[in-house]
Amino acid sequence: MESQRKRNGEGEVLKSLLGGNVKRFRINSGFTMEELAEKAGISVPFLGAIERGEKWPSPTTLAGIGLGLGVNPYDLLKPETMASQDINKITTKLIKDISIIVNQSAKMMNTVVKENHKAEK
Repeated sequence: MESQRKRNGEGEVLKSLLGGNVKRFRINSGFTMEELAEKAGISVPFLGAIERGEKWPSPTTLAGIGLGLGVNPYDLLKPETMASQDINKITTKLIKDISIIVNQSAKMMNTVVKENHKAEK
């Protein structure tokens, strides 16, 4: 009985996490509930129940919501801080990669300018 109550409580936490993430991604994407429901192939009341943490979607519906939002379905189950950390890691790596490319390009351009300048003399 105790483990059943614990599982139910954890299930409620997951439904709440999913619902909050769906709503956050939807709002950040600029979609109304009607637009996302249409993209996901579900009704607006069902989407509302998911966002409120009252209903749990089937795997197919979860995939449809992810597709409608342009995110991987598993991102909808991540705590917000984890998603933010992932974004920060990716952003940091992109900035580093861009910096390397810019520096390499500047060096190549500098070499070409020097060679052209020598050729003109």
